[in-house]
Amino acid sequence: MSISMIWAMAQNGVIGRDNSLPWRLPRDMAFFKEQTIGKTVLMGRKTWESFGGKSLPKRRNVILTRDQSYLAEGAEVIHSLEEGLQLAAQEELMIIGGAEIYSLFWTHADRLIVTRIDENFEGDTTFPELDWNGWNVVSETPGVKDERNPYDYRFVVYERTK
Repeated sequence: MSISMIWAMAQNGVIGRDNSLPWRLPRDMAFFKEQTIGKTVLMGRKTWESFGGKSLPKRRNVILTRDQSYLAEGAEVIHSLEEGLQLAAQEELMIIGGAEIYSLFWTHADRLIVTRIDENFEGDTTFPELDWNGWNVVSETPGVKDERNPYDYRFVVYERTK
């Protein structure tokens, strides 16, 4: 089974505001695409709707929602953690948000890919308070700060210790 989680997070734990990102970092968006292309991405309904209800191209899009009647053109809909774990038994699953979905899959993940932004942002969604014991940094790459990417940030990959 292979479950990775990917997200960007401000210094103060903010991951979203008004169902959107409170920052603009094109290099992070390119990194996200590079990490998820050709893979199965699993997200909650709100994350799906933050993309305008459009599937991410060249990825298998899976939405996890409690709403049994929810339909999403261009995506598969599942309704339980167990269904998500069945997918992960067959292929690498990339969890892409939001906060409730990260909490749900946290104990099952074996890799975290986090863009850490060295700024505080106003927001209404923060990364859940979870136990980071048992995670080791395996790589940390500074992001390039420039006129289009105005913040200090870094890409950090964690793996669960066995």
